[in-house]
Amino acid sequence: MNLPLLSFAHLLERQASSISASILLPGPGSGNFFFRLSRFPLDGTETILDIHSSGHRIFVTVTRVLISLREYLINSKTGNQSLPNLPIEISNSECDRLNPLVREISSSQIFNINCGLSDKVGDDHYFLFYTDSKNCVAAGMSNPHQNQHELWVRLINRSYGTELVAPRRNIKPVTYLNEKK
Repeated sequence: MNLPLLSFAHLLERQASSISASILLPGPGSGNFFFRLSRFPLDGTETILDIHSSGHRIFVTVTRVLISLREYLINSKTGNQSLPNLPIEISNSECDRLNPLVREISSSQIFNINCGLSDKVGDDHYFLFYTDSKNCVAAGMSNPHQNQHELWVRLINRSYGTELVAPRRNIKPVTYLNEKK
């Protein structure tokens, strides 16, 4: 059986998800939620931001890929194969319920978010998954800032502030794959 080839954006998201923090889905009808925003900008750190609730508490987990996953996939001969041990950083913390991103994802607008992925390697790609334990939405968008997708832009911009809630780990500088020592 031949599987369909993934677009570059989907390949990027699949590979990043395989090395990111675990998804903590709420039980059906529990009233808890789970939100994941995966950011793959052309320039910048590829990051996956997870927010989930457990009872009255909200937690944020940030997975940062410390080398360019995009460049690795472009230069790799492995294609859809599994990735080697790429350096990542996972940080987590409790988050305030009044956090602007938490308030944004709690609105009913999240279920009406637009989709619009391109297949271009040189585009910014973003993915979103959200469930409120009753319903869920999964969406992807390329270049939302250029295309003026207001909800995507708000979510992305607020995610940068929320990302700072989880303290960074004390990490050593990373040697990139194509750098010589």
